[in-house]
Amino acid sequence: MLTRRAFLKRCRDISLLMCGSTLLTRSLAEGFLHLAKDPPALAFIHAQNCMACTTSMMYGNDFDFIDFLSHVGRLELHPALSFRQGADYLTNLDRIAAEGDYLLVVEGSIPSRPKEACYLGAKPLYDVLAGYASRARMVIASGSCASHGGIPASAGNRTGALSLAAYLKEKKVEVPQLRIPGCPAHPDHLMGTIAYIAATGVAPPLVKDTQLNKEYYGELLHNRCSRFQHFSQDLFVEDFAKDKDNCLLKKGCRGPITASDCPMRRWNQRTSVCVESNTPCIGCMNPRWPFVSDLYLETADVEDLPWSEMKQKIKDRPKS
Repeated sequence: MLTRRAFLKRCRDISLLMCGSTLLTRSLAEGFLHLAKDPPALAFIHAQNCMACTTSMMYGNDFDFIDFLSHVGRLELHPALSFRQGADYLTNLDRIAAEGDYLLVVEGSIPSRPKEACYLGAKPLYDVLAGYASRARMVIASGSCASHGGIPASAGNRTGALSLAAYLKEKKVEVPQLRIPGCPAHPDHLMGTIAYIAATGVAPPLVKDTQLNKEYYGELLHNRCSRFQHFSQDLFVEDFAKDKDNCLLKKGCRGPITASDCPMRRWNQRTSVCVESNTPCIGCMNPRWPFVSDLYLETADVEDLPWSEMKQKIKDRPKS
């Protein structure tokens, strides 16, 4: 049993996790008290995925995932984490869907050609996912594969892989949707989004004309990068072995076209982030990722380009 002090402290910590300030502490506390007797049910379904988003989910910066959910919602079932497996998993999924008013989290892209590339029980996922989604309060696409198609939907797509939004549009299912892109999805982005919904009953503020949480994807990664000062002084990495501070743009960094708070939030219990590890951002949260061109641009291709042309260069062509 949490004491009042511990409860308020937890609400403060969640507020800091979600928006970097204690502004939402009171709202979260009121929301949790309101929902204490009936927390939202959470159900996970796996499509074409590699389990990386689930693995990432277990390594939150500020909260253990299971402990977090025990205070925010009811984790009814998960393909990898639930005790219910096989027929029991499907029975429980049908029960939750019949009750309705649950949050459905989907990891992975949905194959459509052939749809038999991924099954849920004895039926192709393509045939049954729409039914479960249509009865959910909200559907959350966790990871770049579910959000934008990701690697399965990139060049050479052999399964007709669809993002969750494209699939639901094809199936003519209208339901509130949120996207949490990332390869893998950042655990705080998922937990923070669920916490907001649990506390308020509605989706968080979104980036205009997208299904992206404005708090996490409202600004370019480049603008928050710890190396931005070096970029503004035209100091670029020339040798990875010798230079670990200058801007990585001319080594192919796609931070200028990728919206994310990675530099501030960091990963693995705030250990580091790609750029701080002297690795250019690959743009895994960009809708066009993975890009058609090579993973990183060659320095010679952008060496003498003005900023306007360089930015266009790293945008790449749309995925095929």
